[in-house]
Amino acid sequence: MPLQGILNTARSLSYYMRKQEVTANNLANSRSDAFKADRIRAERVSGAVFPVPVQDLDLQQGTFRETARPLDLSLDGGGFFVVDTPQGERLTRGGSFRLDSVGHLTDSQGHRVMGADGPLLLQGGTVEVHGDGSIVVDGSNAGRLRIVDVADPTQLRKEGFGRFTTTAVPAAVDPNVTRVRQGAVEEANLDPLLSMVDLVTIQRAFTANMDALRAMDSVLGAVSNEVGKA
Repeated sequence: MPLQGILNTARSLSYYMRKQEVTANNLANSRSDAFKADRIRAERVSGAVFPVPVQDLDLQQGTFRETARPLDLSLDGGGFFVVDTPQGERLTRGGSFRLDSVGHLTDSQGHRVMGADGPLLLQGGTVEVHGDGSIVVDGSNAGRLRIVDVADPTQLRKEGFGRFTTTAVPAAVDPNVTRVRQGAVEEANLDPLLSMVDLVTIQRAFTANMDALRAMDSVLGAVSNEVGKA
């Protein structure tokens, strides 16, 4: 029936609109350090008659860009750095850090990076960060980065500026599994070119569904007119 076809097409249009929003947002953040892309798929869920859009967070690791800057850090493996914000502790993989006027290690927004024993105070000249997260300044121990992870990635929520919040209790990662890299930052885990191709594909699918919707609407209008004359 034309009416059922219109309803089905409308659902498809809604799916492609949502997919376009997510893909466009991914593309806009493709140059953000350690950005994690969102993915949209159609899935039949409990209680739903038709497949619905389901959004997932892609935590796949991005490639590393060498910078040779001592305070640029990245994680080779799972897990997150911890930063202290006015809203509470947040998780991030963006490691383009700096020192504030006092010498605390902070993220790009000025939030202090947390160590195993609290905020990290790095006062001195040469900063060395080892693979296990321990920090040495001018040959003296200056603490260890606090690196954590959550067992269920679905409990992570994006908060902007590459930060995540979670209702779960993060656990320390195994330093033998996740290693800290100094002088390198993690790039976004998506290919901008492929995202642009995806946008074109989505727009074409959307246009095709719109054409189908117009055709079915025309048929429905013709049927209604004929019935009205009968």
